[in-house]
Amino acid sequence: MLNLPPKARILLIRTDRIGDVVLSTPVASAIKRAWPEAKVIFLAREYTKPLLELHRDVDVVWTEEEIENGGNPVEALKKAGVAAAIALHPDLKWAWRMARAHIPIRVGTAYRAFSFLYTTRVFEHRKRSLLHEVEHNLNLLQPFGIEGRPVRFHFQVPSAVLEKVRELLDSRGVVREQPFVVLHPGSGGSAVDWPLSFFGELARKLRARNLPVVVTGAVSERLLGERLVEIGGSGVINLAGEIDLTELAAVLKWAHVVVANSTGPLHIAVAMGTEVVGFYCPVPPCSPQRWGPYGRPDSVLVPSRVSCKTCGDKTCVKSRCMEQISVQTVLEKVLQKMKIES
Repeated sequence: MLNLPPKARILLIRTDRIGDVVLSTPVASAIKRAWPEAKVIFLAREYTKPLLELHRDVDVVWTEEEIENGGNPVEALKKAGVAAAIALHPDLKWAWRMARAHIPIRVGTAYRAFSFLYTTRVFEHRKRSLLHEVEHNLNLLQPFGIEGRPVRFHFQVPSAVLEKVRELLDSRGVVREQPFVVLHPGSGGSAVDWPLSFFGELARKLRARNLPVVVTGAVSERLLGERLVEIGGSGVINLAGEIDLTELAAVLKWAHVVVANSTGPLHIAVAMGTEVVGFYCPVPPCSPQRWGPYGRPDSVLVPSRVSCKTCGDKTCVKSRCMEQISVQTVLEKVLQKMKIES
């Protein structure tokens, strides 16, 4: 078993996307439960930094961009005095830098060509596993003898941001205390999406029940939001491209149900304690067993496999199968979660 001093500086590295980062944060909480005085440093990409700054068990957030723009990433790691580094996502670049910096304990997965750069290797095949991504991340703590359960997402949105977003929603017609639904139609290319026209029809059906509908998305998805509003009709509120990541977390926390593709905001909503409905295509790399909303198997909708020449075991191009998930099915799921009779 690996031993560390109680006040050790521990580096967690995850430089991919928002959802991946969210699903990695229970590692920080598990470390803090085991060693309350340890200093947890999280290395991520710049655009995920605001989200990590909301996490109560992350003491410092470094960004890949800041370190690389600083000139010498290896020297930066050396000066940090890190006792252990955990590669939550296999990455040759950072495995090499960790080794060059002579970080004493370097933990990573075992089945990569560069895994020899880690001092401690965890023998798991993620691609073939039936475990959730959260479980894979927590299993990297096994060499330390740290138990990762219960799983906790310790994000906390500042009250000032919550109130600011609440006032924004009020100004757009979402009355305080009134239940509302968030629709997040994009995925940034990380998943096969439910058709936009279906999102629009769902919006119309929700509005017919006098339920406010709020559309969210990145700046690059502003047009997608506008098209959804056109389909959904009067009263659908488009916030796509208007709010930052911290404000998005606040919107998702205020929401009663979030309907989304397999993408980062779906996992943020789960971390905020909000009910969700998520869409997943039936190809193995997109499996909800690994990438679904953690602890919410009843929140997942997956179509049957469609025989399609453009789709294989690893990719799904035309999303014909996603059309099998009917608007009525989604509406009933949303109403069920809102405890409204369908």
